[in-house]
Amino acid sequence: MTALTGKQVLRDFRTRSVLESTRRIIAAQGFDAVTMERVAAEAGITKGCIYLYFRNKDHLILAALEEIASEMIREVEGRIDSKAGPWGKVCQLVISQLETMERHKDVLRTILLIRWLLNDPRERKKWRRLLEYRQRHLKRIKAILDEGVRQKAFRRMDTGVAAFYINELAIGTAQKRMMGLSHAPLERDGRMLLRFLAPILCGRMPIWKSGEGK
Repeated sequence: MTALTGKQVLRDFRTRSVLESTRRIIAAQGFDAVTMERVAAEAGITKGCIYLYFRNKDHLILAALEEIASEMIREVEGRIDSKAGPWGKVCQLVISQLETMERHKDVLRTILLIRWLLNDPRERKKWRRLLEYRQRHLKRIKAILDEGVRQKAFRRMDTGVAAFYINELAIGTAQKRMMGLSHAPLERDGRMLLRFLAPILCGRMPIWKSGEGK
């Protein structure tokens, strides 16, 4: 691996500092509060320095959201055991998604508002790169469901549609917690969601193994 130059290290440090500052502002006050001046002050650099790395406010916000989305996807995928069975993978994925959303709930409250903007074709085009992370996650869920159908662990279904609904249920569960409509431990909410999914996917309640849905 080629060693980074001092200039590249400095660029990486400044970029991450700017993105983290943008994230904190979004989490605290929303998208409208993000300005180049505020981000520069938060990051401890000059406004002109930010323009070396980001063209404008929209570019900066999108880059910050992509960084968060990428981090969340890595966290979720890193928790799935490739040796587990289909139902075990579904359990790991759902619980991991809920735990990841809980950890990032400070900024996720704002990010989820983007979902309401996607009815506007202009907004959809603007955020298309961010949506690619969602599609990657849906493909991961679909692959697990396809595996389960092939092994006859799951009933036959349209796995693409099922993947969409599983993701929406996980997001809905996280939103319920963010809105203060659930004061149950995260573990309980996750297990309730899995108990709802089990008969739909398996046609029965599967045998719960250690580590699944806990």
